[in-house]
Amino acid sequence: MNVVLPRVRVPSQPRAVRTRALLLDAAAREFSLRGYAATTSKSIADRAGVATGSFYQYFASKDVLLRELSATRLAAIAQRSLALLDHPSAQMHSASVEQVRDRLAAVVALVTELHRENPALHAVMTERRHADAELDAIWSIGERALVERIAGLLERWGWADDPLARAFVLFGMVEGSVHAHVLGRPMVSDERFTAALVDALLSIVRPAPPR
Repeated sequence: MNVVLPRVRVPSQPRAVRTRALLLDAAAREFSLRGYAATTSKSIADRAGVATGSFYQYFASKDVLLRELSATRLAAIAQRSLALLDHPSAQMHSASVEQVRDRLAAVVALVTELHRENPALHAVMTERRHADAELDAIWSIGERALVERIAGLLERWGWADDPLARAFVLFGMVEGSVHAHVLGRPMVSDERFTAALVDALLSIVRPAPPR
């Protein structure tokens, strides 16, 4: 899946590439440690070890940085999740229940792991979606593309009954449940959470036997 990244200057010289990468990494750390409001172009530049003026050679504002970090994060989640679901061993129409369950459990574990990599940064992204229309558009476009890819998989696996709606429900179940479990106050262990979520997903993913 291709997520449309914000339009930014992407340098080609090695030194400039390194500087830009340092700024992205510094921004992720600043947003995580300070939150959105306290993070500034100066604090990002200071953490990256560059002059504030250098910041503006690559990014117009901290919002532009956050948008690119968001698009990159969303693409990683989508690509790795789809790689698990679209693996040759994940052909749901011919797989056993246990094979399907194992594949779904791997997806849930992956999404949980990615949310735990930097929960503070994810929280900033989620919060800013409500205030930044461009950031919200990046997530909305990426999420729709992911849902459409999942719908394509469901259709290929034999779902003829509104695969897009099913895909949207699947996406919402995983994203919402993992978000609440990782970023909220978990009520059960990871094992119980994963087992319950996989059972719910399985009821949607696996085609019903012919009557």
